[in-house]
Amino acid sequence: MKIHIGSHIKSVAVEKKVRSTELAKMINTSKQNVYGIYKRASIDVVMLLEISKALNYNFFSHYLQGENSLFDDQQMTETLLLRKQIEHLKMEVKRLTELNALLQKVNVLLEDAEHYQVKKKS
Repeated sequence: MKIHIGSHIKSVAVEKKVRSTELAKMINTSKQNVYGIYKRASIDVVMLLEISKALNYNFFSHYLQGENSLFDDQQMTETLLLRKQIEHLKMEVKRLTELNALLQKVNVLLEDAEHYQVKKKS
């Protein structure tokens, strides 16, 4: 099955009277990037999910039509949402790890300062 997803996205946007500038704001990108999306034969899953939400249209259904469909629309949407949540959690773990390392450095500096104060009083 050959799908040019960019053409589908553009036709749905036109049908729903959503201008490129408006879609760009909805998915937090530039108008030029939206024009690029319209030209794409394929697209990142997370980006397609964002566009699906913005236009209130399930573009994944184009890939899942017919007898060979592995998931229904709801299962696919839930799976993609879980993947997005996992990516968000990975970023949060990285941020917290960096914060923890910084706090450990601050703790060492505070211990050194306390040790210095004790020596100074002696």
